[in-house]
Amino acid sequence: MDKQEKAGLLAKEKEYVKYDQLLKRAEEEGRLDGSFVCGLCGMKYHTKDEAKLCCRSSVS
Repeated sequence: MDKQEKAGLLAKEKEYVKYDQLLKRAEEEGRLDGSFVCGLCGMKYHTKDEAKLCCRSSVS
């Protein structure tokens, strides 16, 4: 055990910059906490129209 584990502290081991950027972008676009869900894939959006158009192009 290292010193921080002995003291009972939690420390972030490594920063993942790309992951943090993608997570922030997904939150801004509403894909994590949006109110409207795509019926096919389940991705979330802020508007009903975006949710409807999500998988429409890949299905047709």
